[in-house]
Amino acid sequence: MAPLSTNRIAWTYTDDAGNAWRVAAQKALTDQGVLGGTAAADTVPQIPGFFRKRRTTVSNAAGNSRVVICYEKTATILTPGTTINVNVLGNSTAMTSNGVLLNEGSSRHNVTKQAT
Repeated sequence: MAPLSTNRIAWTYTDDAGNAWRVAAQKALTDQGVLGGTAAADTVPQIPGFFRKRRTTVSNAAGNSRVVICYEKTATILTPGTTINVNVLGNSTAMTSNGVLLNEGSSRHNVTKQAT
């Protein structure tokens, strides 16, 4: 498949305390409707640079994996088996969620599967 566009848009991330923040998000991913969030107005404050957003891992049978942002705690992508198309090696590829939430502030290492 052709790769997804990497165009970015202003999107709303709601943190665990209920605060809304403006972030840059890949439009092709948010358009799929499984990551949560909504378009951000200019009045929504920008997220601090040090803030680590919540996320989850998606993977496919070929052993590829990616980490995607969950813009809300209730995002559909947190349901195991939910699919999303992401870019892998220059092509749009369907990936399936493992449903495991990586909390805000959690370590970024060892969050993806390694191909064997």
